[in-house]
Amino acid sequence: MSLPVASTGGPAAVMPRAGLALGLLTSINLFNYIDRQVLSAVLPKLELDANLFKPDDPWLKSKLGLLTTAFLVTYMLISPIFGRLGDRVSRWLLVAVGVILWSLASGGSGLATSFAMLLITRCLVGIGEAAYGPVAPSMLSDMYPVKTRGKIMSLFYLAIPVGSALGFVVGGLVANTSWGWPGAFQIVVLPGLILGALCLFMKEPPRPAVAKDHVRDSWGSILRELRGIRSFVLCCLGMTCTTFVLGGVAAWAPYYIFEREARFELVDKKLEELAAKTASDGTPVVPPAMIEKLRKLEGPTVYDTKEFKELLKRSELTPEEQKQYQLHIFDAAVAEGSTTLGAIDFRFGVIIVVGGLMATLFGGWLGDKLRNHIRGAYFQVCGYGALLGFPAFLGMIYLPFPLAWVAVFFIVFWLFLNTGPANAILANVTRPEIRASGFAVNILIIHLFGDAFAPPLIGLVADHSDLSTALIIVSVLILLGGFLWIAGAGSLDEETKKISDLEEAAREVAA
Repeated sequence: MSLPVASTGGPAAVMPRAGLALGLLTSINLFNYIDRQVLSAVLPKLELDANLFKPDDPWLKSKLGLLTTAFLVTYMLISPIFGRLGDRVSRWLLVAVGVILWSLASGGSGLATSFAMLLITRCLVGIGEAAYGPVAPSMLSDMYPVKTRGKIMSLFYLAIPVGSALGFVVGGLVANTSWGWPGAFQIVVLPGLILGALCLFMKEPPRPAVAKDHVRDSWGSILRELRGIRSFVLCCLGMTCTTFVLGGVAAWAPYYIFEREARFELVDKKLEELAAKTASDGTPVVPPAMIEKLRKLEGPTVYDTKEFKELLKRSELTPEEQKQYQLHIFDAAVAEGSTTLGAIDFRFGVIIVVGGLMATLFGGWLGDKLRNHIRGAYFQVCGYGALLGFPAFLGMIYLPFPLAWVAVFFIVFWLFLNTGPANAILANVTRPEIRASGFAVNILIIHLFGDAFAPPLIGLVADHSDLSTALIIVSVLILLGGFLWIAGAGSLDEETKKISDLEEAAREVAA
């Protein structure tokens, strides 16, 4: 029995078993983001594993950063391939293969006995997630009417704040048990395999009808078509701006707050703790010769970050030694009663969960609510949300703590508000035949020009000035993203109607 077609495009009513599909895909997306953030949670443990890294490896930090970059680059480059397949073959089969592959690859990360093996498994995780990322929202778009897609996309993408925080918290907790960092990767294997297997029993949702004489689109024709859809282009550009900001904030905000608020001291107790820190094979993380050099700086003075850095520069430590051991020294020398990086990470994680969850739900609801009352409502919600996020971003930099934590909350809230509406825009202005490919192109663009290179670029600016200046420069992208989204409002309704009319015409011809 076929469902009636709404004049606004898509099914007039929710497809049978759509709720089950939404629940399963959202659960998969939750474990997707848990798996991503487990790596971030266990980086300090990986650094101390002598099977992976030598304590005196001069490229240690670069290799740790490469683990994250390798996943992201693989994910964004492979997504278009699976997006293309998602327009042609069973999407549930692709999701199943992707989930099972990334679950096994994540378990393989826990079995890694060398950096090369760990790097390969993280690349495989990226390939697995690429098989799922562009296909899932395309399926949901075929099962729900246009008028509710904002809310549905918001529910689906709730996994971003919740899964990210759970991955960081659960990964950190497991890594500190007898299971160690390998266990943190392996806990996601069984749930992932179960979810992947469930996908094999799901019925493929019917795709919107196409004309009988329809010819498969080439990649070139798809890219040309997407480039000609003003709403698609402006939505991608707006998402790229905010993805750059969010990627930079996720990487640097905790460190920035730590740098501002932490205090340090070099007393005997701290030096003894630093000397006792060893890698997994018992090798001291900081050699005894370095400890002796630091003892010459011992005293009761409490320093802020800038003063402590200057103290180390005046010490007998060479520039190479400072680069190699500075992170361990800073970690061990935190003064009694001072905030720690762990405490900041915890607060930051709580804010991401609460603020991200509230914003994602509210944004989807608001976009759908205003859709019949305001021209280009989805774009308006995205754009004005971003503009409201700009003063909050400046508040994080200029307000004193703890008041600045309120600003951090509103940064997260306003920049997550676009999650549902922006993805609904992408779905509503692309033909069903190329919708998965459209999502794949979006994934490639927002990561390639967004968060893939945001952390190192912010770090580069900070090296030549300071982190506050780097973050202020980045904040301009919030305004740019907001204005780009607002500019798209004028064309959204017409381009959405155009796709709806094409779907209806195709059904009539096919009938």
